[in-house]
Amino acid sequence: MANIRRERRLRAAEQALAEQTHLSSPERRVLTGVLAAEGWHLLVRTTPFRPGRPTAFAIGPTGVFAIVFAATAPDTSEFGELRKHAEEPLTCLAVGDFRFVPHMAEIVVVLPGRFRAESDGRVHIVDEPGFLDTLTRRDRHYKPARAAQLAASGIDRYTHLRLDFAVETDPAAELFTATDLNESERAAALSRPFSDWMTFLDPAQLSLVQANFNGPARISGPAGTGKSVVALHRMAHWAKRNPGRLMFTTFVKTLPTFHERGFARLAPRAVDRAVFTGLHAWTLRFLKDRDVPFNVDEAAVNAALADAWRRIRGTLTAVDGTDFGYWHDEIDRIIKGRGVSRPAEYLGVQRSGREGIILRNEIRKTVWDEWFQPYEQGLAARGAHDFNDLIALAVDELRARPLSDEDSFGLVVVDEVQDFTLRQLQLVYEIAGAREDSQLLLVGDSQQRVYVGGCTLAEAGIPVPGGRGRILRTNYRNRAAVLSYVQRIETPDSVDDLDGGTGAVIRDSTPTLPDGDVVEARLTRRESLTALPRAIRDANLTPDADIAVIVSTRTDIDRYLTALRRAGLRAMPLEHYDGTQPTDIKVGTVHRAKGMDFTAVFLLLTTPPPTRPARDAEALRTRQHLVAASRARDYLWVCTLTD
Repeated sequence: MANIRRERRLRAAEQALAEQTHLSSPERRVLTGVLAAEGWHLLVRTTPFRPGRPTAFAIGPTGVFAIVFAATAPDTSEFGELRKHAEEPLTCLAVGDFRFVPHMAEIVVVLPGRFRAESDGRVHIVDEPGFLDTLTRRDRHYKPARAAQLAASGIDRYTHLRLDFAVETDPAAELFTATDLNESERAAALSRPFSDWMTFLDPAQLSLVQANFNGPARISGPAGTGKSVVALHRMAHWAKRNPGRLMFTTFVKTLPTFHERGFARLAPRAVDRAVFTGLHAWTLRFLKDRDVPFNVDEAAVNAALADAWRRIRGTLTAVDGTDFGYWHDEIDRIIKGRGVSRPAEYLGVQRSGREGIILRNEIRKTVWDEWFQPYEQGLAARGAHDFNDLIALAVDELRARPLSDEDSFGLVVVDEVQDFTLRQLQLVYEIAGAREDSQLLLVGDSQQRVYVGGCTLAEAGIPVPGGRGRILRTNYRNRAAVLSYVQRIETPDSVDDLDGGTGAVIRDSTPTLPDGDVVEARLTRRESLTALPRAIRDANLTPDADIAVIVSTRTDIDRYLTALRRAGLRAMPLEHYDGTQPTDIKVGTVHRAKGMDFTAVFLLLTTPPPTRPARDAEALRTRQHLVAASRARDYLWVCTLTD
């Protein structure tokens, strides 16, 4: 029966292509096999043959393919033109209000004769016998309805061919038509996991992916506006046009592995050219490879801090609203994070994120002389370095000896850039080549800043003129109820575009997805241990729902992991999550959840102390609240702990 059906499809495909009299015999012969395969559509050109232009586009379960016929193999110098001509017609393809991303198409060049197929990730060169295997022996990408609706949206000067349904013996195999598309399909595309809807982008996002920046550029915008998706697509867009290496880095150590899997779906054959790494991890490897001596000794660093703190704690804690953590951040994020090297420089430095507590010059002098300097002397006596020292060593090394052509990166993407220190920004600029035409993309949102000591790109010496900055405003992540809750969280400080200009806040984001659920509770910590597992079960989430529990402290991670496991629920630390364990409940702090999204978030908020918090502490707390709550797509449970 299957053979009979196959023969019917072949005869029908031959007949359909025979009517395309402008095609050559080899073209009709090769395309017949595609059209006869179940679930495949052809968009065949209606104009005469032109070298380097696609004869047809095949759309089916494994993706979209531009099919180019040639007499000889193209040179690698011609790959750019091949992709240009292949992508131009695809700008018309769409699903609802969303556009197909043209660089998601694969280019297949078909040559006469027999030979072993070749591919460098940009272009596939195959013979006629191996052509169909190149298309069909891949992971499935589209369901039949999706392939049908994509093909039905049409391409100018190309005819849409598909088999007449009369040749099918099973009426249930009929595909959807364009009239079946509606807003519910659009919503379904958006609500699927990050990895499943990256083939389609909003027109504003797509134009940003394809924008031609001639130097460092920035993308900012509130939570949920698709900044990371756009960044990964720009990486894929670049990788399919260039042979060099790419780098994705961030301050959040859990994000690189998470986003590497997303990139692998966009550009699977460029993964071996892309480095996804945390900035500290890259720095350690780089210094080792360059034989730069350093000593990372956490115990020695803590001992140096403790020794210095014992002598000055009484003086510094007398400043209202401060504690050890505050003064540690003063060294870590303000003095060393900004590369301040002289006391006079420290007296004049702008303390971003610390405006709520004004330090008079005499206090700053005390901080420098009796807190910072003794700490530095303690490190030197122990022969130890902290991470700020490693960043400084790497910056100095790169300025003295830039990366070689072999080790350099053609494109560097930096995510969550709002939490980078000035010195860390200087390092990524050096990694990208430190030129005005360096391909460096900086992505972030100052409203989601969860550390103090930020700076503008200009302060770090990175030139990003207004024409190379973009702000995204449409929210694609959060359903209406979740977004409404997040928009009510008031962050008291101003929001910029990462470089000192006016930014966009989530309160002004345009919603995209309807519905959603938000549940609020007030419980003691003891009550929450039993209430949390019950709340997860009562949410009636689907078995494959991606769930996160976000807590305030690392101590809380162990506490709630134990509570979930005792209740019979599978749970894991969020810091171990790499995107491959969607059914395990992830438990972690907001610092580890940054940049991720989940079907449901269960957020446990710690009640602030009874005394009124300092302005800076309150601003930081509300930003962390906003970041944590905005991770949720469909469902948000917020429990305020009352003890």
